[in-house]
Amino acid sequence: MTDTQLFLAIGLPVFAIMMNFLANTMQFNSMNARFTSLENRFASFEARFDVLVGKVIDIGNRLTRVEAILERH
Repeated sequence: MTDTQLFLAIGLPVFAIMMNFLANTMQFNSMNARFTSLENRFASFEARFDVLVGKVIDIGNRLTRVEAILERH
């Protein structure tokens, strides 16, 4: 076996493993970005939901006052 054959026998698999590692790292970063985007969407949804809950509570308080007024009459 010549030196060139030895370098190819060792170098090509190592090169393939390194490329696979690089591809997996890039895919992981892409997935991480997607999850970050989802977290931001859920945070936005949670803020909107909190506003909606506050409005429902306000309506409940108003109805309680109207009911109290109607009970007096």
